[in-house]
Amino acid sequence: MPGKMEILKALSELGVDTRFVSVTDSEVLINNLRFSRFSRRREEEFSSRYPEIRVVRSGVFQRICSRASRVLASTLRPRVGVRIQAEGEMAHVLHVILEPYTRKYGIRIGEGEVTALPATLDHSIAAALEDMVMGEPIRYHHRSTSTVIYPLSTVPAAWIESWLGTEITITSNPIVAEFMEFFNENVPQFRDKMRKSLEFIGENG
Repeated sequence: MPGKMEILKALSELGVDTRFVSVTDSEVLINNLRFSRFSRRREEEFSSRYPEIRVVRSGVFQRICSRASRVLASTLRPRVGVRIQAEGEMAHVLHVILEPYTRKYGIRIGEGEVTALPATLDHSIAAALEDMVMGEPIRYHHRSTSTVIYPLSTVPAAWIESWLGTEITITSNPIVAEFMEFFNENVPQFRDKMRKSLEFIGENG
């Protein structure tokens, strides 16, 4: 199996902008098709050289990266160390999302002064609904700071589930789960609207 640096060098030689792809041991995932310049012709050339490396052109993954980039561009500092605090598939998701930033911003993934946590948009909404159910003031629980970042805080959990073919647990509170299900079925845009309200509360509360 070729090493990561060999793969990155090969992609660059083909004219691919590696700041917009994620490279793992067995896959190259396209974060942004237009910016990466990873055309079908370049994919064919790459695959002929490295047939064991899968090129992933998932549209839902690109949407996830687009949403995550808005958070990371405003909170991630160049050349910082980022420690991923997550387990299983969510640790994998964060690593894949952050991997291109080792080239964009020169960050180091591993131990560091910044902690990346896996809460999604749904987790933020569920946490606020639980505040309401418990009679507590509603707070924005997953707001990124200079030392704690939530790259997936604007990403619906359903997008990650679709990409990975998995199921993400959002809440253990049955009342909150019923609220989430009701809003999902009747008010499709409620997450983004409520997120904007939570951000306003976080900035002005």
